[in-house]
Amino acid sequence: MTQSDGASEAVIFLHLPKAAGSTLNRLIEWEYPLFEMYSIDPVFFKWSWGHLQHLSKERLRRTRMFKGHMLFGLHAILPQPATYITVLREPVDRVISAFYFMRTYKLHPLYWKLKSENWSLEDFVRRVPRDNVQCKIIARAEYGKPCTAEICERAKENLVRYFSVVGLFEHFEESLALMKLRFGWKLQRYSSFNVTRSRPRKADIPQWILDLIAGRNSLDISLYECASNLFQTAVTTHAAEVSQVTRELESARAKTQTPLSSALFSSCAAGRKAINRAYSSI
Repeated sequence: MTQSDGASEAVIFLHLPKAAGSTLNRLIEWEYPLFEMYSIDPVFFKWSWGHLQHLSKERLRRTRMFKGHMLFGLHAILPQPATYITVLREPVDRVISAFYFMRTYKLHPLYWKLKSENWSLEDFVRRVPRDNVQCKIIARAEYGKPCTAEICERAKENLVRYFSVVGLFEHFEESLALMKLRFGWKLQRYSSFNVTRSRPRKADIPQWILDLIAGRNSLDISLYECASNLFQTAVTTHAAEVSQVTRELESARAKTQTPLSSALFSSCAAGRKAINRAYSSI
């Protein structure tokens, strides 16, 4: 894979909810100087997105990495060339993970509503207009409005036209390998962050609820199939390189498995995250 010219091309990471984005964010923060990244705040994302759009052309130009929860389209306001990366997740499993994350993360806007009204997974699927989220983000469509086949097709076109790497949650290490090959990342340490653990297994959820989720997210399923084809083509094309980098990532993960090294890596990652978020807010 051809590596990008880091001096001229910006990278935009579209962080899709509950698709390994926190882990990828923490890894990215080791690959770029902290003052050459802009991170959308995950809590105050509307303010953070507005702040980004009002930055000077000079600051935008010297920023090499933009990342976070945002809709597609940032490249249109940048003074430099840009490319996108993202990671998609199997839609039914993503919805399940999102619901149980919202029930436990107190800073999420829906946490208190879900808690006070004791919503079930079925309530969440039927009552919240968060269907086909991956399509809406990649197509730059409004979150609260119904998704359409046209929006889905626009999302697919954007993946093909604008994204250097389309990764998959279910094949995260191979996705990282593609990104490392494309951008020359080092990825010397590797650990997972923000994993939703207090959730049932997909196999333990009644089939009728799984069918309900699939029906409400059929366009995301179609988009995921498109993403899977793009991902598999990239992996097949660069099979030897991806295999080698995947082995390197396994070694990098092993370096953070002991309690001491894991705690040290997590603390350093938290520090880098805090510094970059503070810088992104000014």
